[in-house]
Amino acid sequence: MISIDSEVDQTDTSPDYANRIQALTEQIQQSSGDKAAALYEALGQVQLKVGAVDGAVETYSTCLKRFGDNARLQLNLGHAYKAKGELALAIGAYQAVAQDPIQKAAVTGLWSLANLKGYGFSNQEVQKLETLSQSKDLSLGHQSLAQFALGDHWAQTSAYQRAFTAFEIANQGIAQIRPFPGDQYQNLIKTLIDFVHRVSWTPSEAMAEPIFIVGMPRSGSTLVEQILSAHSQVEATDELMLMGDFARKLEQDGGYATRIRRLQDPAVEDLAERYLRLSAVFRPMNLPIFIDKNPNNFLHIGLIKRLFPKAKIVNVVRDPLDNAISVFKQFFAQGHEYSYSVPGIVFYWQGYLTLMKHWQALFPGQIYHLDYEALVTSPVAEIENLLRYCALTPEPLCFTPHLSERAVMTPSAAQVRNPISTASLGSGLHYKSELLATLPQIAALKHQAKVWLFDDPNQGS
Repeated sequence: MISIDSEVDQTDTSPDYANRIQALTEQIQQSSGDKAAALYEALGQVQLKVGAVDGAVETYSTCLKRFGDNARLQLNLGHAYKAKGELALAIGAYQAVAQDPIQKAAVTGLWSLANLKGYGFSNQEVQKLETLSQSKDLSLGHQSLAQFALGDHWAQTSAYQRAFTAFEIANQGIAQIRPFPGDQYQNLIKTLIDFVHRVSWTPSEAMAEPIFIVGMPRSGSTLVEQILSAHSQVEATDELMLMGDFARKLEQDGGYATRIRRLQDPAVEDLAERYLRLSAVFRPMNLPIFIDKNPNNFLHIGLIKRLFPKAKIVNVVRDPLDNAISVFKQFFAQGHEYSYSVPGIVFYWQGYLTLMKHWQALFPGQIYHLDYEALVTSPVAEIENLLRYCALTPEPLCFTPHLSERAVMTPSAAQVRNPISTASLGSGLHYKSELLATLPQIAALKHQAKVWLFDDPNQGS
């Protein structure tokens, strides 16, 4: 979730959220004044992070009553209402932030309105965004937020060339602050393919069967999560960072790829237990099956299968042109540095497909590639196929995921409240004239995805 004071990067350094919630609750009881107010805000943020949205709303509301209104509280309340699907309340909270006299608060509120993916700006709000985008009193990051919001406005009004220009300016600004380490990404893909090239380990005895939804962001993974989590035996969590955290620790301990292959049984058991323990706070219902929907886990399928041999892997694949534009239009508060240029997105796609081809060969029949276009065009058949792969008996609510009352923490929170639709198919074509230089590469990606993933006889079933 975006904040006012840290619009460029929010890095969470402690994954043990259960202990943090307990500690903050105890500290609040022993504090007063400004310290207590700060602790309430911190508690609400952690509750929001773990999906305890009702608790977050209560925490923020209590803080408002006790210590008065401020833009940060209203912004976080807006995030909580958005996650709950209470869009009118979310709009009201974000509008309050947008009217704040402090410019960085106002621009954050306006961008949050745009990020609802359907809010229509008034002429006055558009003028304010244009002024803020040029304000010398704002940081480059906040100016870029204004440009992202303007891009969304122009796209909604079908002024696509003007929208693309705004998105381009926005992305160029963020790219200066958060450059994409393309060499590191390329080396990671190569190292994983070179070192994790055969399954030479004894299967873990872990009995847990989590479902990992992977792929590019903005590919329909939140919709797939809604479909599966509507099942009575399945619980959703969040875009968990745990596998990435484990990967970084393994890299520090002697190299990520080599350590995956050489992990001894005690270390495997320890990591599997740690993953289940740290993810428990995200799944209070403790259902038999749970979902980890972090798209970047496509990088960690080798580690996932090392820890949880019975895990299900669902790779959601969207048309590369539609996806590239959707990613380019989206500001990410954390990570995804490749997304701030179209060539960067194409480069990331190339690595993603190359690695998925490798995992498909290494784990034949164990990865399910789900075509987003097929899903929204023929939802009943595709949902039945998905449930069959996940060994789940079809239930009516899985076919009407928009009726789910589950909190959704991703940028698609508002969109998945609507019935499954084909409306987004071909959305990238609006920007075709602006992408002429990269269209051949994007077409090649589409061909590779089809041949490498969907024409493979070992496609998971």
